[in-house]
Amino acid sequence: MLTLVVWWDQIDNELDIKTFSFIMSLRDISYQKDYRSGQDNILYDFIRPSLSNSVRYDRAVGFFSSSALELFGSPLGQFIKQGGTIRLVTSVKLTNQDYSAIKNGAPRKDIAKNRLDKIIEEEFADGMGDGVKRLCTLLELDRIEIKIAIPKNSRGIFHEKVGIFYDNKDHVAFSGSANESLNAFEEHYECVDVFPSWSDPARAKRKLDHFKNLWSDDEKGVSVYDFPEALEKKLIRIAKEPGPAKPKTETNKWRHQDHAVALFLEKERGILNMATGTGKTRTAIKIILSLFNDGLIDTAVVAADGNDLLAQWYSDVLLHRKDANNKLRVYRSFKDFREEQDFFLSKKRSILITSRPKLPSVLSGLTKEEAKRTFLIHDEVHRLGSPGNVKVLTGLSDDIRYRLGLSATPEREYDAEGNKFIVDHIGPVIFNFNLEDAIKRNILCPFNYYPLDYQITEDDKRRISELHAIRSARAKEGNPMSDEEFWIAISTVYKNSRAKIPIFRGFIDGRKELLKRSIVFVETQEYGSEVLDVIHNYRADFHTYFSGEDSKTLLRFALNELECLITCHRLSEGIDIKSLGSVILFSSSRARLETIQRIGRCLRFDPENPDKIANVVDFIRENSDPDGLNADQERSIWLSDLSTIRKTE
Repeated sequence: MLTLVVWWDQIDNELDIKTFSFIMSLRDISYQKDYRSGQDNILYDFIRPSLSNSVRYDRAVGFFSSSALELFGSPLGQFIKQGGTIRLVTSVKLTNQDYSAIKNGAPRKDIAKNRLDKIIEEEFADGMGDGVKRLCTLLELDRIEIKIAIPKNSRGIFHEKVGIFYDNKDHVAFSGSANESLNAFEEHYECVDVFPSWSDPARAKRKLDHFKNLWSDDEKGVSVYDFPEALEKKLIRIAKEPGPAKPKTETNKWRHQDHAVALFLEKERGILNMATGTGKTRTAIKIILSLFNDGLIDTAVVAADGNDLLAQWYSDVLLHRKDANNKLRVYRSFKDFREEQDFFLSKKRSILITSRPKLPSVLSGLTKEEAKRTFLIHDEVHRLGSPGNVKVLTGLSDDIRYRLGLSATPEREYDAEGNKFIVDHIGPVIFNFNLEDAIKRNILCPFNYYPLDYQITEDDKRRISELHAIRSARAKEGNPMSDEEFWIAISTVYKNSRAKIPIFRGFIDGRKELLKRSIVFVETQEYGSEVLDVIHNYRADFHTYFSGEDSKTLLRFALNELECLITCHRLSEGIDIKSLGSVILFSSSRARLETIQRIGRCLRFDPENPDKIANVVDFIRENSDPDGLNADQERSIWLSDLSTIRKTE
């Protein structure tokens, strides 16, 4: 239906003729009751069609950021032509220093203004995308109004998520978990509930009234301020100024990803050996999209171990699938998600993200012809070579044309059979980009290395003698310990040696600053308690983070409410806290994989601290064998050499 736009302002009850233009009404959209990530594309299926059919958009949402501005800038073409206007209530994240100033009497409004000023300066100083420039044009033309909400009695942020679209007659309200950012609708698992005024008038009016109260600063518990005019002018000024030219090396420091993509598309099979933090997942997604866009595959299957890693994959794929020529469906088969049956009913233009235990049934469900048009990705490919995987996966990928492995350390130490299976199942290493390369290119930061020598205690020696006795007894019984089993037991003694505690106490007494933004890796909770007793002498803002503990502890650490975490295996993979400065390794593995993953936690580049130099504290067992080096000494030589590397580009 084509409608002449005469807009009745439902909030202020004024007749406001914005423009004369022929648009479709909101009723022409067949709305669902809700939109969920994975099943729907919230941005493309709901937000953009609604904007195209609206003349006004009211939004209350948690974060003010450049990505929020990009979202408003990118889908607004038709909306702007129709005379569309936006009213935005959003928030700003205050720092601990901001809260200290408020506690000492500084007005919250002034603190929020200062924080907004810093955000604008930092996020837009190097230029803006087209979407943000268009938004700044709206600011200049008074077509968007922004207000800032700050909780009155809380250290948190205003985290409301409600929106309302209006045409000349009706409105559609929605609420849900999504933030107003360019990738939030696709990067995370989100859901929004939708209330059209013609089919659910009571709820639609309730949301409308709630926004009205926010806009007029009549909501309890939150103060709403006008966006400072000076900052609007600053945004507009920056938008008009050409951004400074970036150094060539900075612009192209991620070129290794494109090189890796080109190599794989040429080889069709193989492993990308890329250091933690250098974009393995992003590179793999580029390959996925290239194969789909060129019509070379119908299906992609991503396999990995660990729910956190798989969930991250799901978020990353949702974030970037918008770059596909046609819509891609994304299914999950891990944790509590059982979407493999949906995948099998609709394999074309579909991506399945699955745990490895479920992979055999997935591969077995592909016909030979389907397998030829499938892309199989194994993340953390070194885990693929375990005896269990070898047993159940042998032969199942033989008909799959495209096979990719990803890892920072693709080889399994002391496992020739497992390594052979990885090569047979996936292919050889075809690309290398290691820690040294990443530090030189300023993708990862350099670090200082502190190796602390220790001698095992008499109690440690007694335990090792007991293990030798157990090994001998089992051999006589016909049930011998494997070399791997024996050395794991021995290494556990070394990892839990109490000899490290007094050495650490003496070391940290002169370098207390290393405990700020630090993670301490220990082998057991019991050992962690002893380390905690030392740290307690220097910091009060620490916490343990072991299996079963509240995940909010990690969030508190990420928000700088805690400075030090004592943990074991739980944080070896998956954490990405750029402000992390130090890693202390009471527990180190013989395999380089775990060491790379752990030190990689603190080598992430921090845009808030571009000159960051990380710190790695390690414990090195003295060697009683004059003819060779033990595993600690080998690791010390390697990390000492690595710590001398500085950026060269």
